[in-house]
Amino acid sequence: MYNLTVMDAQEKMLATTPKNKSWKKMAIKLAISAVLLLIIFTKVDVAELVENIQLLDYRYAFFVPIFIIVHYFIGGVRWKLLLLGEDAKEVSTKYLINLYFIGSFFNNFMPTSVGGDVYKMYQLGRKLRNSAVGFSSTFMERFTGMASLVLISYFGLIKTMDFWVGILPEEIQANPLGVLLFKFFLFSGFWIAAIVGFLSLNILAKKIGFFRKIRDSLLAYKDARKALFIAFLTSFLIQAVSILPQYFVFLALGLKVPFTFALFVLPVITFAGFFIPSLNGFGVQDALYMSFLGMVDAPASMALSASILYHFSRLLVSLIGGVLYALGKSD
Repeated sequence: MYNLTVMDAQEKMLATTPKNKSWKKMAIKLAISAVLLLIIFTKVDVAELVENIQLLDYRYAFFVPIFIIVHYFIGGVRWKLLLLGEDAKEVSTKYLINLYFIGSFFNNFMPTSVGGDVYKMYQLGRKLRNSAVGFSSTFMERFTGMASLVLISYFGLIKTMDFWVGILPEEIQANPLGVLLFKFFLFSGFWIAAIVGFLSLNILAKKIGFFRKIRDSLLAYKDARKALFIAFLTSFLIQAVSILPQYFVFLALGLKVPFTFALFVLPVITFAGFFIPSLNGFGVQDALYMSFLGMVDAPASMALSASILYHFSRLLVSLIGGVLYALGKSD
């Protein structure tokens, strides 16, 4: 096994992954999405939902896909910053932007919410003939984005803490220590998971050459603090841009949602979508939109209309990635 090249090792891992596991994950996510959507649509008037969408103000709706496209362009530029040394010279920013769009296309149809990232890792690794670098740069691009999102989401968690405590079992709500532990893990869970993940990688690296190369590629960022700092700052810009299309959906529907409130809760909704199983956020995003927008007296049908329009906008933009993929722009 240790005599395999990095690409051979990756292809062997992909080839030996049981296919039924992917189907099981897809079935679970589809089931959760379907159940949530079924519950949601029993709580709203479908005729009212259609009427809301028909009254859409296109002066605002026009900018929704524009902001999503800008988000992907900035993401591609940040990804370029995280490619170090000679590897950065082999790949253009344009290529990485294309991969960003193609990854969004795969996110819509692959059985996991990270399907697009897996594709980007694999394709960049093939391009560089070094899958460890493909993995590490894609991981760092995602991780810096997630870290900034976590920090922004803290404001939203504080603002909506009563909601999260309210969904706990009554036994835990009645236990002050249980509520305290819940709040602790809510705020620190991401960082604990990151530490555990790296420690696990370090253990695997001592036994398997492929994971050793990934660990060494990630450790290379210790000497690239400037690139990490710029990427981290850019992540805040990306998160701001990711909030704007959702807020413009509210404006297009005539929803009176204070911008400061949107700034608080939208990162929480995005963050929750990474961890609650679903098919690209369907059902989960819709339920959270209805719950949180209800706090500012938005009708359930209007909140659901906003969520559906945002789903549609992301799907529309992701089709650009489908065209790029068909044209072979990921090769």
